[in-house]
Amino acid sequence: MSRQGSEFYNNFTKDIFNTIKGISDDERGDYIIQTYENLYNRLSEEDKDSQPQTPAVDLAKLREDLSHVRGIGGQRLDEIMAVIERHLFPAPDNTENKSEENERNK
Repeated sequence: MSRQGSEFYNNFTKDIFNTIKGISDDERGDYIIQTYENLYNRLSEEDKDSQPQTPAVDLAKLREDLSHVRGIGGQRLDEIMAVIERHLFPAPDNTENKSEENERNK
């Protein structure tokens, strides 16, 4: 994308340039920080709005409901709940432990 087509270029008018040019270094730094913070906050709000919301899951109620399904016993229920919990609360990737484990297996 060319500079002329970018939103930044279109919004960075000559008036803004002259404002920045005409103020002291301290004021210029404050102005840039304030502009950055405003942009950051606006983009953060846009990210919050665009992310789909995950419904809350009551694991105890889910476990109880699954226990009423015919053919699912206690052991199978434990296995199913473990899989569900792994997907809802994934463990952080610990590549250091994985590489150590791979070295031991060689």
